[in-house]
Amino acid sequence: MKTEKIVWGLILIFTGSIFLLENFDLIEFYWSSVWRFWPVIFILIGANMLLSRFGNKSAAPYMIGAITILTLGLIAYQGTRPDRGRGWMNFKYENDHDEEYSSGGANTTFTETYDGSTNARLNIQGGATSFRLTDTTSNLFEASLKQRFGKFTLNKTVIDSIEVLNFRMRDGKQNWNLDKMENNKTLIQLNNTPIWDIKIEMGAGEAIFDLSNYKVKKLVFEGGAASFEAKLGSGLPLTEVEVETGVANVEIEVPDSSGCRIDVDSGLSSKDFIGFIKQADGTYETSNYGTAPNKINISLKGGLSSFEVKKY
Repeated sequence: MKTEKIVWGLILIFTGSIFLLENFDLIEFYWSSVWRFWPVIFILIGANMLLSRFGNKSAAPYMIGAITILTLGLIAYQGTRPDRGRGWMNFKYENDHDEEYSSGGANTTFTETYDGSTNARLNIQGGATSFRLTDTTSNLFEASLKQRFGKFTLNKTVIDSIEVLNFRMRDGKQNWNLDKMENNKTLIQLNNTPIWDIKIEMGAGEAIFDLSNYKVKKLVFEGGAASFEAKLGSGLPLTEVEVETGVANVEIEVPDSSGCRIDVDSGLSSKDFIGFIKQADGTYETSNYGTAPNKINISLKGGLSSFEVKKY
């Protein structure tokens, strides 16, 4: 018997059981409390390899099974306890104090003036960084960075009368020690006059975007092990949101007055869509989707992620 099948079988049974019990409201499991233990997968794989090669062949399946069950038991216990911190995998963000952006570390400011354009596009690429958008500016774009590693660049092009901003990390030698990510923070401000297309790409990190005062035509988030929070407004008749993640925590808020539809494609992700009605085709809609003058369409794709959409 191949012991790796035992490991993955137990992990799948454990994960599926947790999701099933949650769906029937039999337990309350805090996924944000356990994501920081994801490296245990490598430990289990390593133990499996060692026992299979050097251990007693007949006893190896029982030993690796016992180790896996014990590990999953500890994770299950941790999952019943609310997470007292922020972020996943022990990111240790400290976003409650914006003044930290101007204290310590290497501080950099980027600015792009506003020339009256009606449409703008923002592309953000970076990793091991906390991005946060909470305020407007008279400029087209502003970013204040507090960084210990990684270098960002900002450039602008004009395509078909649309101002395109590319804000990205360009340093190839990045320090991916997630415990030190509180040292890489970026506070972003945008002008709320143009109609915005926004795309965020990150491997690991956090993005918190309060877009309630902006006109957003399209919002795209692509992340690996990331945390993404977005609060949308009702400034346009239609807003499209696309989220594609690996292992991530995704929270989206939509206005109560807007009609909203969710299309989710994920096998092992948890879903919490408060105030939505599941349709025959598997999508989720608010009761006013057909009649609301402003609509938000959300597409969610993820591996082992947590998706939450709620109204405000």
